[in-house]
Formats: sequence, C-alpha cells, structure tokens
Amino acid sequence: MRARAFERWMQPGIDASDCSWWFPRGILPLEVRSRKIGFAWYVFDGDQDALRESMDVSRDYLAALVAQARDALNPSSITLLGFSQGAYLGSYVALTRPDLFDALVCCCGRPKAEFVSSLGGARGTRVLVQVGDRDEAVSPELIAKGVDPLVAAGLDVTVQHFDAAHRVTSEMAIAAAEFVQ
Repeated sequence: MRARAFERWMQPGIDASDCSWWFPRGILPLEVRSRKIGFAWYVFDGDQDALRESMDVSRDYLAALVAQARDALNPSSITLLGFSQGAYLGSYVALTRPDLFDALVCCCGRPKAEFVSSLGGARGTRVLVQVGDRDEAVSPELIAKGVDPLVAAGLDVTVQHFDAAHRVTSEMAIAAAEFVQ
C-alpha cells in the first residue's frame, strides 16, 4: 500500500485529532506489477532470518526519523501506527524500541511478538489492535498469536473489532485517533 493511499484512509482520524501525522513510505525497493518499482518495509520470501534482517534495517531508519521528530518538534508522545504488513513491522519496531514509542496501533495486522526477545521492556507501551471481522487476510488465530504474548507479558493491550474487510474504515481511523489522544 502506498503511503498516500494509507493517508487517505486515515483522513477521518486526522480530521478528528490535533496530532501531527506522518506517512513515510517503505525504504526497500520492490518490483511490482508491470516492472514498476514500489517500496516495502521488509522482505518476505519465507526466510525468517532475512525477514528479521530487513525489519532491523527499517527499524533503524524509523528510529532515526523519530529521533529527528523528537528533536525538531518535542512532541508529548509518539505512536507508531501500521496497516497490514505495516502493523507487522510497526509492532516489531515499537516493541523492540519502547524508548521511542509511547503507543502502537496495529490496523488489520497482527503484532509480530515472536521476534521480540523481551516483551517486558515494552510494558509502558500501550497497544491497540484493530480487527476487521470480515478480514480474510488476517485470521482470528493470527491475531491471537500476536496479542496473547503481549497480554501475558503485562502490556496494556486493547483489541477492537469492526465490521470491515482488510482495509481501514472511517470508524477505525477515528478510533485510532481517539486512542492516541
């Protein structure tokens, strides 16, 4: 998903909040249909080591971006929000760098808890997981696989269900904005 398209989906939440919202695009070039070059946050071909390595690269990039934002804007809090694969990566980033993020929102994607060696360090990070009940891409079992370890580690986790498929609805965007306020 392109950053601009995600921003359009999130517009109702942007309009309902007084937060500053940033929508960076993935940093890894990726060939998509018709030999067009797109961008991804990580490489996934089934190789878990390559996946973690590419997620580390993106985590370091986002950490540097957040450090610049903190220096320039001095925000009262920073929330990392991701959709689908962005939720997967966002959870890895926010839970392995809890020093940078106060909250995490996973829209139509599950937390990647199994890549985080110590969830206890992220106990101060609030987590919102938004689930589309008609989402065929992310099953309830996958959501549980990501959420259950966070709850067991004592993180403050909220799971919200929506009458939605695999996309961010206006209701989800507004609920995410309310969560980060």
